[in-house]
Formats: sequence, structure tokens, C-alpha cells
Amino acid sequence: MTSQTARRPENQRQNSRNTRPNNKSKKYVKQTARFEGNRDKKPLIFGWGGHLSHSQKVRLQRRATWTGAIAFAVLIVVVLVGFWVNINVIIPGLTISSVNGHAISQSQYRKMVALKAQIEQNKIYGVNGLTAQETAIKKQMTAQQNILSTATTQIASLQKQLKATNLTSAQRTSLNNQLTAEKKTQTAAQAKYTSLNSQYSNFNTNTIPLEQQNYDQPQIGNDSVTWLQNDLLIQQWLQTQSSAIQAKINPTQSEINAFLNNFKASLPTGTTYSSFLSKNSVSDSDMQGAAAVIVRRQNMQNYLSSLEVSPQYQVLARAMTLSTLKDANNILTQLRHGGNFGKLAIAKSVDTNTNKQGGYLDWEARGQYAQAYTSAVVENWMFDPSRKLDEISPVIVENGSYRIVQILGIDPSRAIDKPTLQTLQANALSDWLLQVQALSSTKITPADQTMLLDASNMPSSLPASAPGSSVPGAPNNQPGAPGTSGAPGSGAP
Repeated sequence: MTSQTARRPENQRQNSRNTRPNNKSKKYVKQTARFEGNRDKKPLIFGWGGHLSHSQKVRLQRRATWTGAIAFAVLIVVVLVGFWVNINVIIPGLTISSVNGHAISQSQYRKMVALKAQIEQNKIYGVNGLTAQETAIKKQMTAQQNILSTATTQIASLQKQLKATNLTSAQRTSLNNQLTAEKKTQTAAQAKYTSLNSQYSNFNTNTIPLEQQNYDQPQIGNDSVTWLQNDLLIQQWLQTQSSAIQAKINPTQSEINAFLNNFKASLPTGTTYSSFLSKNSVSDSDMQGAAAVIVRRQNMQNYLSSLEVSPQYQVLARAMTLSTLKDANNILTQLRHGGNFGKLAIAKSVDTNTNKQGGYLDWEARGQYAQAYTSAVVENWMFDPSRKLDEISPVIVENGSYRIVQILGIDPSRAIDKPTLQTLQANALSDWLLQVQALSSTKITPADQTMLLDASNMPSSLPASAPGSSVPGAPNNQPGAPGTSGAPGSGAP
């Protein structure tokens, strides 16, 4: 049976196929239009990257962007960490001075400066400081003025009453007794006022101004580094001593606490220990360490002072001082060939304290020469146990001068007068330090001057130079320097 469906001619079917949309061909064209897998031959950077496809370039660009961002973030972190380490670790750890190879760090110095500056401020402005004492004296003077004024008024009144003609004998006697008592009161008040006025004047012209000279950056800075140097000398010496001596000198925790408690109690009114720590960016632990240096120093002074007794070893000597090494060597040659020491000292010595006496130093205990010449180089030679009578020293360089010494006498147990003994006891530590510093084995490097006065090491309230009429940086609630409020009159009203 024949199909009823009409068939288009073959050529029409062919034409129809040719005009029908070719979906597969269109899909292929879209894929190639994006060029995802083809090279566009365009360089990515500096002529490189033409061989990469677009998708590869995009991935590289994204990676480069993230890598750059991460690297930049890491760089910022490294810079910040480096800055923090530099400020808080490296710079504070820099050596400002050293003693026999042992370093004193800038951090130790800064903490000592903070404590010493506040101690000095306490002396002037503390609750019991000099300005507080000055104010107390002024109040006492005012009280005496009031007593004087009252007594003067009473005396005038009594004298007026005594002029009356109608007084009985008993009344006159009573008035005379009252007058005598008032005059005694007036005399006592005037004497007390005069004494107080003298004290007040001394505070204004001497005590406070002299103390103010110790309250500036150079003074506090030099004192602080010197005390740290001295402390290392003490600690190094202690290592060679018995445990009993170490126990006497090394501070205990109770001693440190007592020192800090006194320090806190002496702070100016309105200043607390916490505010002091915060203002100076230090901790209580830091201050305990700095306080230990001061307490150790005090203990060393007490120990050495106890060793100064009478009688003790003394030396009789004479010395001459020459200006040049050439002169010193020439004199030494003459002495070794029989030259007269006394005559040469009179003729050649430039030491005006001894040359007229032929260089005689008289009998001296250890420490007397060191205090007189602020050095113990010569003294160390004089008190060497190997010294012999009439022995002449080599040329000794001391304080830039050239000295020659002769031993005239040695007494292992000679009495010392009381004033001299008291002076030796008071200066026991400073004498000992001069002796140790004069040893050839002692090496102390000078303090780095840049670090010494660096602003980061100085409290903001510490003036750059000694104040005149007032102390810059003094607490606002503290009285001004002497002279800013005139002393009351010195006479009775």
C-alpha cells in the first residue's frame, strides 16, 4: 500500500537542511571566541608572558596580587616588630659604660636616673623636704611675731596704767610684776624670732639653692652612672670576700623594702608611688633593683667606716710634684745620685701646699692623701706593705702631674686624733673607691655622653640645667624656690 504522506522533492529537502540552523557549529564558534585555551601572544610583564593563555595570565595576576599584599603586610609587621625590639630591647641594652669588662646597660642607667631624680626632688619638695621646712619656719616666725605684737601692746598698756596716780601699793606691785613678765615674754619671743629668721635666711640663700644645684640632668646623670660603676666595683670586690662580709653588705629584701617605704613617704604632696612609676615608665621591680644599688652602697660605707679605728697603720712621707715628665725624670736621676729631696722639692715642686716644707706630708693614715688629692695612685704606692724606709718611688703619674715620693717613716700602730678619725670614717667609701680606681687592673670606660643626656633617659620634670629662682618641672602644688616669697621682717613690731 502506497504512503499517503507527500514527499518534498529531494532538492527541496536538501535546501531545507542547508538553511536549518547548525547548533553544533554555533557552539564551537562561542568556545573559540573566548580564547581561553589559545595564546594571545601579548606579553604580561617586561616582554614576558606572550606564550601564556588568558586564563593562565589571570591566575598569575591574582597570585601576584595576593603575594604582594601578603608580602606588604609581612613587611609592616616586621618593621613594627623591629621598631619595638629596637626601642625596647636593643637600645635599652646598649652599653653606656663598663667596669672591668662588665657592661652597664642604658636600661639600668635610665632606671637609676628615675630613682635618683625623684630622691633629689623629695629632698627639695617632699612632704618633709626643704621647702616644707622653710614653710614651717616661716609659720613659726609668724607665730613669734604675733607674740611680740601682743607683748608690745601689753607692755604699752601696763606702762600707761602705772602712770596713774591713784594706784594702791598692791596694784602698783601687781602691774610691775605683769610688766616684768611681759618684757620677759617679749625678750624670749624676740630671741626666738631672730633665731628663726636666721634659719629662714640660711634656707633661702644657702641650703635650698645649694641643693638645687644637684637637681638637673647633668648632675643626676653623672651621679647615676657613677653609682652604677661604683656598685660594680663593690660587687666584684665582694666576690673575693667571705660569706660573712657579703652578708653585711649585700642588701636584704627587708632593707630594700624599708628604703622604698621611706622613699614613698617622702614624695611631694599629690604625688603617689604609682604615678611616679607610670610617669617614668618603670616598674616596682625596676625600682627595687635600683634601690638595691643604693642600699648596697650604704652598707659598704657602714662596713668600711667600722674598720676606721685608732690606732692604725700610718706612713710618714714627703713628695714633690713636677709639671713635665722630663723634669720628673731629671729630678729622679738627681735623687738617685744623692740629691737632697727637701731642697729639690723647695726649688722644683709645683705643689704649693707642700713645697715650702720640702714636700713633707706628715704622718698619714690611709685615705688622708687620697682625700687631699682626689686620687690614690700615690697612696697605693705609699701603703704597699713592701715599702721600706728612705725608699724613693719611680715617677708616678697622678691627675696629669708627675710625682716623686720618699718614705720617711712607717708605724704599724699609730694613734689618730678624733677629728681626723671622724673624717676618715665619714669618707670611708669614697677613700676605698679612690684606692680601687687607682689600681692598674681597674678599667672603667667613660660614660657615653650621647646616652647620658638622651631625652628618653631623663624624667620629663628634670631640668636641663640647675635652676635659678625656681626649679623647672617642680610639682605645681609645691612652693617656689627661695626668694619668691620674702622673709618676714627681722625686727619686732
